Amino acid sequence: MRKAKGKVIEISIPEQYKNGNLLDVMDRTNITFKVLVGETIKEITVEQDLENANIMKNDMVEIIEQTISGKKFVDIKLYGEDYE
Repeated sequence: MRKAKGKVIEISIPEQYKNGNLLDVMDRTNITFKVLVGETIKEITVEQDLENANIMKNDMVEIIEQTISGKKFVDIKLYGEDYE
């Protein structure tokens, strides 16, 4: 498991397709964060949920990357927040 702390510099709703058709922005479920980690900009796209919906531009966040059973998972949460 790798953790990194960074600052959100941009948030967007990426294009998303279903059955080859571009979904309307209101029907999309993913969200993309561009996070400045040190000198590097990381782009993280995750499914939007209650936890990451509260992340705003300029917030400090923690990025957690891990591999479970050969599959890579990336989570993002507000830095210092304790969700249970």
